[in-house]
Amino acid sequence: MNKPDLQVPDLRPLLSPATVAVIGGTSKETGLGARTLRHLRQARFGGEVLTPDPRDGLERNVDVALLCVPAAAAQEVLDRIDGRAKFAVVFASGFEETGGGSLTTARGTIVLGPNTVGLYHAPGRAVLTFAQAFDSLVDCRGGSGAFLVSQSGAFGARVVTAAARYGFHLDGFIGSGNETHLDACTLARGVLAAAAPRVLMLYLEGVRDAGTLQALLADAAARGVPVVCLLGGLSEAGSTAAASHTAAVSTDTAVTRELFEAYGAVLVGSDRELVLAGLGLSLMGRAAGRRTGIVTGSGGAGVVAADLLSGVGLDVPVLSTGLQERLMAHLPGIASPRNPIDVTAQTIGDDATLEKVCATLRESGEVDLVVVIGRENQAAAAGAHAGAVPPSVLATLDREPATVRPRIEAGEVVLPDLDSACRVLASCAPPRLSGVAALRPAADGPGSLVGSDPTASESLRLVAGAGVDVADWSAATTVAEVLARGEDLGWPVVLKSDVAAGVHKARAGGVRLDVTAATAGEAAAELLASGVPLIVARQLRSSMELFAGVRRDPQWGLVVSAGLGGVHVELLDRTVAMPAALGAEHLARRLAAELFDRVPGRYDGLAAALAAAAFALADLADRTGAALVECNPLGVVGSRIVALDARVVR
Repeated sequence: MNKPDLQVPDLRPLLSPATVAVIGGTSKETGLGARTLRHLRQARFGGEVLTPDPRDGLERNVDVALLCVPAAAAQEVLDRIDGRAKFAVVFASGFEETGGGSLTTARGTIVLGPNTVGLYHAPGRAVLTFAQAFDSLVDCRGGSGAFLVSQSGAFGARVVTAAARYGFHLDGFIGSGNETHLDACTLARGVLAAAAPRVLMLYLEGVRDAGTLQALLADAAARGVPVVCLLGGLSEAGSTAAASHTAAVSTDTAVTRELFEAYGAVLVGSDRELVLAGLGLSLMGRAAGRRTGIVTGSGGAGVVAADLLSGVGLDVPVLSTGLQERLMAHLPGIASPRNPIDVTAQTIGDDATLEKVCATLRESGEVDLVVVIGRENQAAAAGAHAGAVPPSVLATLDREPATVRPRIEAGEVVLPDLDSACRVLASCAPPRLSGVAALRPAADGPGSLVGSDPTASESLRLVAGAGVDVADWSAATTVAEVLARGEDLGWPVVLKSDVAAGVHKARAGGVRLDVTAATAGEAAAELLASGVPLIVARQLRSSMELFAGVRRDPQWGLVVSAGLGGVHVELLDRTVAMPAALGAEHLARRLAAELFDRVPGRYDGLAAALAAAAFALADLADRTGAALVECNPLGVVGSRIVALDARVVR
């Protein structure tokens, strides 16, 4: 077989091997094999280590074979050990990433790599890597409960060492490399089962398989393991049809972020944020809410902290009158207990008073997170220790990670600056919206749309047949028919050229608005001169213009977008885009959170109604195999959502 059937591989022999074979690269001190052997020796690896000649294969079975040979020899050596090693870790580069071929196995050996730096697992003291970054990690400190899976080995190794500078020692790391057999998401699922981490950290260079990523996020959510991911390689999604609003507003970035948020996972924007989020979740886990209390001896620092916390999505509520009075019982009259709690410069250095203030705040039930701005030796007074409830962080000002490292290693949550402390707290906040009630199944079969794209009138019929309310309209081929239809529908009307749905009617000059009995003749004659029939539609006066659309994406399948609509849909970008598999209920919750709940009580019911319309379009795309279905605008007319235009593209 070329690729083993691996749903969730058993990684225990890879992470904690009893026998390891280091093959090749041992004759020189700088060889990959020699460097790997040195790591194993310095880490006091407890398993058996073999160093067979690359030309001899293996005389007996091993858990892991580390192929430290050049790319030209890798397949030949792999053939010799195939079936003898449960896992083969191939360090060499020069395969698919440079246009070369891929490695194959036929007798069951599972390949990690090629072009991988290997792996590190502190509990098993398995430093199965040649990377120089791990020279300083052979003590296998671990104990954090954090595990990193990275598609880039070199970058991942740097994240591991960056974390260690804070005193945050990862339990494990795997670089997936070229992913001949094991992609990063499949590896991560194996890590969840074999290592049972408290937090899973990921670096992904783009989403290679949406289904595998979704399976990983669902698995982690079911196990209660927080996921924090740095995702590279995001780009604007290509349009499935010319001038598609749906493609314009449903970028890969937006769709990916929705998937992560649906499962309670965290996307970060930098390697530093990846380390800080992993640190926070490792030490403190999830908080009950987002309400944050600030304790400071400097009013300015409190203001900056409040701004930073707001910037990362946390709330800084004004404390109740009763709590303010209890706090002031410990503070001088010039203090401010509103939140931020400014205990004054003369009091912040008094550990006994600080401890009373922080304890009163934590026990109040009015905050879910606490940040105290003080000295690095005040963690005990601040209550900033691993597992504290609520999670509490001590922020120092303008220190280096090395200065707080001993504190973190001792289980104290002390950060070198305000920004770091606020980001660590933000990682512990509960997801704003998570919990996928039920994944929406995809339709079977290729659908029924064949031939050319439906016309605008055919699109309206298809959308109406899908259950979406459509504004009254009629077809017309002459000026006389336009006038008659206008009388039947009631003036004013909208005239539209009945062109194929792939053509943007407005941009092609095929739309006239506010057409009255007096102007209909001239407008109709001008449009009919092109030889294309017209749609005469009743012009409804809507209180709001909305948008809903579905596109078929090669990665995500059907992608649903909905939000504010009209001619400014791309400019306003007040939309939600997500994989259709997440379902209408999730879309309704997201639309409510992003749009309609901003003015409580005014737009009740609109989120659910718009989500229902969007998923009626998704059902239509499922049934017909359409590449694109969209309604822009959808008008809000009384209590109804009515499609004023529709496009269905084959």
